Amino acid sequence: MKRQLLYYSLVLFITFSACKRDASTDKQLPEEKEIKQFIQVKNKENIRIEDQQIDDYLNRRNWIFQKTKTGIRYQFYRKGGGLQPQIGQVVELEYSLQLIRGEEIFDSKKDGLLTFTVDKEDVPAGLNEFVKMMHVGDKAKLIVPSYLGYGATGDDDKIPPRATLIYDLELKQVKL
Repeated sequence: MKRQLLYYSLVLFITFSACKRDASTDKQLPEEKEIKQFIQVKNKENIRIEDQQIDDYLNRRNWIFQKTKTGIRYQFYRKGGGLQPQIGQVVELEYSLQLIRGEEIFDSKKDGLLTFTVDKEDVPAGLNEFVKMMHVGDKAKLIVPSYLGYGATGDDDKIPPRATLIYDLELKQVKL
């Protein structure tokens, strides 16, 4: 009986000792809240830098674009009068896509029209947001910051990480 009591006491001691936190170790590990705050600060800084780069790009070309609350820059250069797409409708766009540094990525003349369901398919959030502002027949130039494009990872093909995208769009059709 004494032996069993000694054995259980030893097991309990080891168990509690293993669970005991070392205060010096805890001080070395950053808190989850601090990590989140750090990421938020860095994201805001990256957005500010990219925003300034887009403004500089527009200023060098003397382009006057409007800006959405989310940071998309756009300019309509031909107004249509057709239907305006709604969530869940299929749209067809004639388009070209280039990186802000000038490299052309896609062009519907070579690659075919871009067809997708508004807010239901995996296209950049900035494109989904803007297409809902268009009417059939509209032509526009659109600058999408990376956080509304392909983000920090790119598309693992032609679009690199943190790429600012420039679209030239014409809304050809809204399918009901």
